[in-house]
Amino acid sequence: MKKLILSVLMAFSATMLLAQTITVKGTVTGSGDELPVIGAYVLQQGTNNGTSTDVDGNFTLEVPGDASLVISSVGFKTQVVPVNGRAVLNIVLATETEALDEVMVVAYGTVKKGSYSGSATVVKQDAMKDAPVVTFESVLAGKAPGVQVASFSGQPGAQADISIRGFGSFNAGNAPLYVIDGVPATSGDWASGNMSTSAMSFLNPSDIESITVLKDAAAASLYGSRASNGVILITTKKGKSGKLTSTFKATAGFSYFAYDNYPLASDEQAAELHRQAWYNYGERNPSQWKKYASLDEYAAAKVEQYYPSRDYDKYIYKDWEDVLFRTGIAQNYEYSVSGGGEKGKIYASVAYTDQQGVVSIDNLQRFSTTINGETNLNKYVKVGANFQYSWQFQEGHQEGASTKDNPFFIWKVVLNPRWPYANKEDGSLYLERWNSSYSTINPVASYNAQINDAKQNRLIMKGYVEVKPTDYLTFKTTLSSDWLYVHDRFGWLYGHPNYTAYGEGYMSDRHRNINRMVSSTTVNFDKTWGDHHVAAMAGWEAEEEKYHMTRIGKIDFSYAGATESIFGTNYEDGYSYSREEGLLSALGSLSYDYKSRYYLTATYRRDGSSRLAPDTRWGDFWSVSGSWRFSNEKFLEDVEWLNDGKLRASYGTSGTLPSDYFGYMSVYDFTQYGSTGASYPGNLANTDLTWEKNKNWNVAVDGTVFDKYNFSIEYYEKTTTDLLLDAKVPSTTGFSTTLTNIGEMKNKGWEVAVNVDILDKKDIGLSVGANWSTVDNEVLALSEEGETQVSNRQIWKAGYCIYQYYTRDYLGVNKETGMPMYARGTFHEGGKPASELVTLKNGQQIQKGETVPYDTYNYTPTTRSKANSMILDGKTSLPKGFGGFNVDFRYKNWSVIMAWSYKYGNYIWDNATDDLCVDGYYWSHRNILASEVDTWSPENPNGSIPIRIADNTEGGYYDSDRAIHRGDFLRLKNFTVSYTLPKDLSKKLNLSNARIYAAGANLLTFSGLHVDPEIQSDGYVNFGMPAMRTVTLGLEVSF
Repeated sequence: MKKLILSVLMAFSATMLLAQTITVKGTVTGSGDELPVIGAYVLQQGTNNGTSTDVDGNFTLEVPGDASLVISSVGFKTQVVPVNGRAVLNIVLATETEALDEVMVVAYGTVKKGSYSGSATVVKQDAMKDAPVVTFESVLAGKAPGVQVASFSGQPGAQADISIRGFGSFNAGNAPLYVIDGVPATSGDWASGNMSTSAMSFLNPSDIESITVLKDAAAASLYGSRASNGVILITTKKGKSGKLTSTFKATAGFSYFAYDNYPLASDEQAAELHRQAWYNYGERNPSQWKKYASLDEYAAAKVEQYYPSRDYDKYIYKDWEDVLFRTGIAQNYEYSVSGGGEKGKIYASVAYTDQQGVVSIDNLQRFSTTINGETNLNKYVKVGANFQYSWQFQEGHQEGASTKDNPFFIWKVVLNPRWPYANKEDGSLYLERWNSSYSTINPVASYNAQINDAKQNRLIMKGYVEVKPTDYLTFKTTLSSDWLYVHDRFGWLYGHPNYTAYGEGYMSDRHRNINRMVSSTTVNFDKTWGDHHVAAMAGWEAEEEKYHMTRIGKIDFSYAGATESIFGTNYEDGYSYSREEGLLSALGSLSYDYKSRYYLTATYRRDGSSRLAPDTRWGDFWSVSGSWRFSNEKFLEDVEWLNDGKLRASYGTSGTLPSDYFGYMSVYDFTQYGSTGASYPGNLANTDLTWEKNKNWNVAVDGTVFDKYNFSIEYYEKTTTDLLLDAKVPSTTGFSTTLTNIGEMKNKGWEVAVNVDILDKKDIGLSVGANWSTVDNEVLALSEEGETQVSNRQIWKAGYCIYQYYTRDYLGVNKETGMPMYARGTFHEGGKPASELVTLKNGQQIQKGETVPYDTYNYTPTTRSKANSMILDGKTSLPKGFGGFNVDFRYKNWSVIMAWSYKYGNYIWDNATDDLCVDGYYWSHRNILASEVDTWSPENPNGSIPIRIADNTEGGYYDSDRAIHRGDFLRLKNFTVSYTLPKDLSKKLNLSNARIYAAGANLLTFSGLHVDPEIQSDGYVNFGMPAMRTVTLGLEVSF
């Protein structure tokens, strides 16, 4: 009895002690580096009683002995610690990075990385926060296996070309689906096409928490009909628990060309090449120089006529690079706040970006703001809202081989060093057409006489309600609106060389409104019974997109300096266009795992689209995946070097909608006959039109060994059927083709990623990572067996890549004559007698009438005019391999981060060959590529470039694989050096954190090309604005 009474008294005393208020002292440190966490918020759970840690990470707080403390800090995972009557607490916070490694954002939710069976790559905020970029897409280059990234242009704000695991469509597009905070978003280039713009450039990269790239069916099939090209999930920053923290960030920098593009022959070399061209022309046309004393005199006279010497008495000459281009200055300012507690959290930011291009008329200004908030109404209901607004103004120039509006083309091709810049007498600009074959004049005068700009307003609003009646059941309803307004203008005003192209001045105005509404409701079930865990999701989603475009073109402006279309007195053209589309979906998923060892997941989505006929508009998309975490098996418990190991596999389907919104219907076009309006059928209806369908499977092994080596090895195959192609139809229909689901294509490849934590100490750390990917694309079928479709430089044919080059095969220089040699290029079927002398690729000759041993083209050398286009085996724009590697080093308060990207085995088509490597075809004024100096001549019989002859019709001007070059490169994409102020100094300045940094983009490039090697997927380059090298200095402070 005494023992019982004693026990009761002790329990009562302990209860009374816990109920009493006690003073708790403690220290908060971070995991890994074990450094004190300054400014961590320590809050008594369920109250407003709290404090913050000091410079040493210490805190003191009076709380009841039975209270729990909530400890939070930016960059760390929030932790709840019961006091249990203790007066001293030592708390170690896990970093947010560790938390993200455990949980990753996937389709319609999150999942623990260890339990995920799909293929996805997460790029975290640290990888992009300091990168000197306007848009986030370029940061992905080299960081995500299987993802290829290149910009369409080096102008500020240009759209990126992104492909994930190859290409699966001819006509329906190969761009991925973008999803922002769980909602599909409008993407692409919505301007007029006179310069490259991006609807995704509205996002400030600093507002992005993470980017998840979904690559296989298990990862992406929940997005159904839009997921065949992969999905990019963008998660923006949310408020973090703790006191309200403000962060200010400012950067300033400069940019210029990242690569020595098209190095030109010197003035003296160019003059000599022009002389050779006219001398060789005269040799072949002696009648042309009869009135001259000699052939040398004739050649010298022609050079002076078409490449005249400088006249310093009349003109001023300048380096055209200095005249046309500048060092672009960029500046960026950001302010954000983040904080919250148990009741709610908020993140808000505002940013302003001003970036100059290297051309004085290229500029981008952007104002953006983001507000993300959520609040717990009670323990069952949470509501949240996201608000993002961006205003952007972009000015630029046309690209390509434009002799009027592309300064890059004009500089490299037209403006040679002997072109006068100004008149010496009065200093006025020289505005004559010095080269009579072009309408080009001094472009400085026309810079302000052209308008090429685009304004974008983007507003995204999302609200959601989440109800959690039990700990295993969650209901969520989301409603979002995505509005994009684009106003772009293009015009030639007074003084522009193309001013009279359509009348007395020209101005085009385009207005586009895209409004996308998305509503979804899901219910999630997540429960564990002993060793069994089940998660399920079911829901629906409805999407509506409305698009309206108005365009007006005006001519004949009433006065000089008019810059608005209202001042034009006559209409050149004008029209408006509207459309609406809808997508209705049901979706669900079911996951099961046993002992965190065996995992199985199934997903399903049913889509109905207004782009298809009622009988074909519904499609079913699904996936199954599973994984085996073999490292958790008992028979591997004693294998100390194996920390984690998982084998996973998946199979599933996804789709692509037709890009034509009305392809299944017979749509009428409109025209005018005389003064009468008329309409006529524009296409043949096809009510059987349906989705392009992808079937893809993926197998992979992931692991961590020796506590530091992390790796992932994957193999995938993706087969696309029902490809949309124009199939031939009987002429009696009134049409030659109609859009039909008939083609088939396959992509397959490997992806390997390795990361190594070499050092992880308190004062020093070093980690390195690398990834390597391949993609093998093959067209399996077109509309008819044996059919080929040729588009200029490439061919579509079963058995070959989608980007297979098809042109004349250049065989080199004839050492005796100096003339270029090309393969005959006629095709001969194996097993049949040759109809002509046939030379095999190995040099063996088959005489006429002899049996050709196998299918082959004829490689017998001939002239350009007698050569035929042929499939160039092994030459495609797809690389043999691509990827990147990164290094992350820290020492005390210093850190160095670098990221490289590379590509090899691909070929590019450089259309500049038509302008700079023509063997004399163009004989007046033009610049000449430096590589052309090694021209064949009797004195240089081993020259690598054919003989130069004025008006040469057998040379490089005409398409051949002289325009095709190996595209291998290695580039330092991003490099950052930063210094974080010591904590005690930050505290003295009343700051929770402060750092300064220097960052660079595209700092080093190694390539054998004479043009910037980062080229879009089809390999085609035609004087597009190349990439920029950028260097910035930055300051970031939090308080």
